[in-house]
Amino acid sequence: MNLVFVHGSGCSHHVWSHQVSFFQHGVAVDLPGHPEGDALLSVAAMSQWLLSTLEKQSVDNVVLVGHSLGSAVVLQAALAHSSRVKALVLIGSGARLKVLPQFLNALTEIVDKNGPLPEFLIAPNQAIDEPLRTQINTAMVENGAAVMLTDFLACNDFDVMDTLSRITIPVQLIVGSEDVMTPVKYSQFLSEKLQNASLEIIDGGTHMVFAEQPERVNQCIQRFINSICE
Repeated sequence: MNLVFVHGSGCSHHVWSHQVSFFQHGVAVDLPGHPEGDALLSVAAMSQWLLSTLEKQSVDNVVLVGHSLGSAVVLQAALAHSSRVKALVLIGSGARLKVLPQFLNALTEIVDKNGPLPEFLIAPNQAIDEPLRTQINTAMVENGAAVMLTDFLACNDFDVMDTLSRITIPVQLIVGSEDVMTPVKYSQFLSEKLQNASLEIIDGGTHMVFAEQPERVNQCIQRFINSICE
């Protein structure tokens, strides 16, 4: 199996360092605009870009692993029923990803003033060990407030609640018990509605659980891969 990791809002491939170093056939991509190129405006456009990238590079037998916005992108890719995509791993996911209005308002004001990425969007990364925490934060600052706003707006428009039953490939859901951005109930809903899904709740984990507790998350992903390869 080839694992392709897709990051969340405002982030880059750096967030997956612990996963790419663990999985022999794992690669993490940067969505357009993170930081190269122009950020795409919708989850559907990001999903089409991802599938096109897999096709151009002739990558088959793929497990798509997505976090937050990235989970929306890979869910959308699964709905396209690409023969390349064999399974999904969704971390901090949801069938809808509504963003708090105060986040959108604050970011819109900052972007209008050409300001930097606000500290409140970086602060939650404190539970991540160094040096990864600094690498992630540096990449987020480099991507900037405008990219974060574009990503959040794409998340806010995302909604596949009524189409989840069309996804029949195996899905592993992973969420931190303390995730406040995509609470456990989001993943529980997905687990109930997806035809072939299992759920792992990581005790003490927050929204960045895969970077905070990489050993537990990697083991969960490995067990899932083993189960679908049997």
